[in-house]
Amino acid sequence: MTLSELPVLFCDGCDCVGKSIHRVYRGRRYCHTCYVRLFKRTLCPDCGNFGRIPIFDEHARCLSCETKAPCVRCRETGKPVGLMTPNGPACTGCAPHLRTPEPCECCGELSNRLNRVLKVDRNLRCCPRCAREDAATCPDCRRHRFLVLGVDGQMRCKLCAEKGETPCPICSRPMPAGRGQECEDCSWEKAFTRRARIHIEGYENACVRERFSEFCVWLSTQMGSHKAALKLKHYLPFFSFLDTCPAELPSYVSLLDHFNADGLRRMQTPMLWLKERFGIQPDERLREEHSDKRRIQALIDSVPAGIAATALLGYRAYLMEKQRKGSTTIRSVRLSMRAAQSLLATASESFDTLPTQQAVIAYLTHTPGQKAATQGFVGYLNRTYELSLNMEISERAQSKARNRKLEADLQVMYGNNGESDAFMRNWIKTALMLFHGLPRVNKKNLSFSPFSVQGKDGYNVVLQEKTYWVPGPEKLPPIVNTLS
Repeated sequence: MTLSELPVLFCDGCDCVGKSIHRVYRGRRYCHTCYVRLFKRTLCPDCGNFGRIPIFDEHARCLSCETKAPCVRCRETGKPVGLMTPNGPACTGCAPHLRTPEPCECCGELSNRLNRVLKVDRNLRCCPRCAREDAATCPDCRRHRFLVLGVDGQMRCKLCAEKGETPCPICSRPMPAGRGQECEDCSWEKAFTRRARIHIEGYENACVRERFSEFCVWLSTQMGSHKAALKLKHYLPFFSFLDTCPAELPSYVSLLDHFNADGLRRMQTPMLWLKERFGIQPDERLREEHSDKRRIQALIDSVPAGIAATALLGYRAYLMEKQRKGSTTIRSVRLSMRAAQSLLATASESFDTLPTQQAVIAYLTHTPGQKAATQGFVGYLNRTYELSLNMEISERAQSKARNRKLEADLQVMYGNNGESDAFMRNWIKTALMLFHGLPRVNKKNLSFSPFSVQGKDGYNVVLQEKTYWVPGPEKLPPIVNTLS
């Protein structure tokens, strides 16, 4: 920066340019001569002590009283003053919000937090990023500061390098000197207490506040102040629900209806506290039943209004009636509803028609394991809509669909070309089922070794005292090439 680029300072009292500014009052600057002339030592009307008070302002007070006034932005008192505005002091937290953004003299970015850092250059006003560019985290106190080289060759902040460890003023345990006025444990305990005090004011009922206070003490004991301070906000919805029924503790059923099973899994810690403190036990059967009902409803909601949705709703009513009579379980109802919804999706992606015989064959061909679950829905359609659908499919069609799926799996694995043991076992399992027609293969029981046949790399596989050969993933099998 050249001399012509430096800001020109002038005194607002004598209008002289280039004078050193001694005092800034209400946004106006005064040199030392004007300060002596205009600021006289008189008694402060507020505190009664002597101080330099401007003679041109009849409502003026001493500097000590001005700095003790509430912050003009947050209205809090007792905080360090960061800026004196024409309307009063601003604390260090609010001062940046009241400054006009100016360009950083290092990078040119606008910032309202410009400051001078002696370690960088005392004549430059830098933004926080440029000012802390050479700073790093101290390995001892975990503060982000400028580091110096210690006697052991380790880079630390100046306090940690010079003083090492000092006793914590709060708990008297040794701590890195760079921590300042409290060790890390005391800092997190203070933070947790502050956050708990803030959150407790959000509940209207005194009994809920008392329960939340008990929970905070229990939580800090269970997981420590550090983790408790970070996790506390996740448990606020639980106590907000308790605040809606303050007269008595909610039952597990009401908690399940409000949060669902997934929500209660995220609230395991408050539920554990309820169990230890009030003896509220979770009911596994109710939770599983509630989850199944929620999934059934999700299946219903996934089908738009129309003939398919009407059929699915009727089938659900039929199954729920069987469940009420005790001839089936809610889990079986969910599995049957899943198969019914999948069959309707196979018949029409827009769910605007009922399944045809061709759709039933196509669905069972691609998912033969769903035949038993689908049979009930097909029978319901035949009875209700006078259809004549049957579940018979040819073994040849099933075999062709199975081979197409295995070929597609090999194609995907060939594209990945992995080398791990798990990948090789999965490749060999799929190749055995495709090339040798094995119905099922347990890949954990495979014993294989590399073996080449007519110049083609592959593996000799021993399974149940029989030996098979399969090609390796390095060379695409000829049968897979026909997929394109």
